[in-house]
Amino acid sequence: MNVILRFIRVNAFYIVFGLLQLLCLFQVARFNSYQQTFYFNTSRSVTGHFLSTRQSIVDYFYLRDYNEQLTAENLALRQQLAGNRFSQDTTRYQAGADSTAPFRYRYLKARVVQSSTNKLNNFITIDKGSKAGVKAGMAVLSPTGIAGIVHDVSEDFSLVLSALNTKFRVSPMIPEIGFREGFVSWDGKDEHFVQLNGINKFEKIKKGAKVLTSSYSPHFPEGISIGEIESFTVPGNSSFYDVQVRLSTPFNKMHTAYVVFDVYRPQIDSLNQAIIQP
Repeated sequence: MNVILRFIRVNAFYIVFGLLQLLCLFQVARFNSYQQTFYFNTSRSVTGHFLSTRQSIVDYFYLRDYNEQLTAENLALRQQLAGNRFSQDTTRYQAGADSTAPFRYRYLKARVVQSSTNKLNNFITIDKGSKAGVKAGMAVLSPTGIAGIVHDVSEDFSLVLSALNTKFRVSPMIPEIGFREGFVSWDGKDEHFVQLNGINKFEKIKKGAKVLTSSYSPHFPEGISIGEIESFTVPGNSSFYDVQVRLSTPFNKMHTAYVVFDVYRPQIDSLNQAIIQP
């Protein structure tokens, strides 16, 4: 207390001067409309910048929580897609025909714990394995498109054959022209592009056309984004285009994955097995 009193006594002149200055400024702002408007506009601007900065700092520390919320919402929305539903009449496949029909697909969220993009044959490791019901052959998606196919599983982890792997194949479709042939693969060169093979040079394709998974795919649900056409040429005397497709999945920034569970896959596999071994 003595220290405070001594400080006030020594600096009394400056303290009084400061208080009088504040009083004068208050009186000027109070009785002059121009100064009053200037004061309130300035204070509002300063306060706004302060609050904006504070919110930015708060948002930064809560980014993980926001990301978890968005991932959960994305998973719920994906589950509600009409293409996930199949008719109650199991003698016919009628995607989206009945909003009360059971889901054909369900999705399990997983975290990417390891991934490569600079090799000829790349893999992704996710933190869900056989304990969560994951099996080899299941499709894996990113939040924006295809990611790969489960190659091998342990109890708690799965190794995914990435779309950036020369052994990866997926059946495409181009809704714009009704194309459902050929296959998409990677040539091992650029992590942003895959190649679409099997498009006849007489097909009217164009840059920017969406490329999605087709119903012919044995792993992926129909209508999942692969990417969009970046460029196309007809080499030599070939009857087919060489098509570059820009991937919709940024593999070097992929942190979240969705494992696809196909309710009807055991039945389809059983039928295929019967054909192979009559």
